[in-house]
Amino acid sequence: MVVEVPAIAILPVPFNPEQVIIALAILIPVLVIFNFLLISEEVFESIGFGFYQAMLVTAGALLGSLLNIPLITIDAATIAINVGGAAIPLFVTIGMVARNRVLLPKTLAAIAVVTIAAHVFATPVPGLGITMPFYIAPLTGAAVGLLLARGCRTAPELAYAGGTMGTLLGADILNLANPTVFTSLAGGAATTLSIGGAGIFDGIFVTGVFSVLLAGYAGRHLRQSAGVCPQEPEE
Repeated sequence: MVVEVPAIAILPVPFNPEQVIIALAILIPVLVIFNFLLISEEVFESIGFGFYQAMLVTAGALLGSLLNIPLITIDAATIAINVGGAAIPLFVTIGMVARNRVLLPKTLAAIAVVTIAAHVFATPVPGLGITMPFYIAPLTGAAVGLLLARGCRTAPELAYAGGTMGTLLGADILNLANPTVFTSLAGGAATTLSIGGAGIFDGIFVTGVFSVLLAGYAGRHLRQSAGVCPQEPEE
């Protein structure tokens, strides 16, 4: 007896050009964000966090970017601190110092240098916030981290601390402490001026990630080609 099994045909589903464009418009940003978050997780691992800690910090930065903690109200304007863009980088920096990943004097020196650079290049723009060329803080943070660490493996940690904390101080806090700048940004209306609060791709978060990547890559190159840190052979 012969039993006939029906064949299953998989037919291509037709898409019109508009559907393809919409799909690409959704998928490409999602893939870019996903890959950037994976890179961010690896960055936090490279500065001394375990896998789950790095995942927690990355997720905290993502979700915390939506949260602002009010600090003080002046006239109708409220100054707040953003959890993802300010509080988490602060805790990460304190954690590195507490676990002796970096020395406090070198950390403070890195922060001071980037603070000066960020304050010089930051521009308060009424109705928009405080803007700064995106490459200033990462390049400064990476350079000062490499110099202070002399190319050794603590360069990425110093770059992160200097890049994030220096940007917060130089671009945000010092400008908000200036009454003229504060008044122009507030505009006399009820508004919230958030320290470090411009979303997950805010300058603070991006600065931390790119500072570590730049310092890590340059430091590895220096150890391999220039022979710095002979006590730290490449694995």
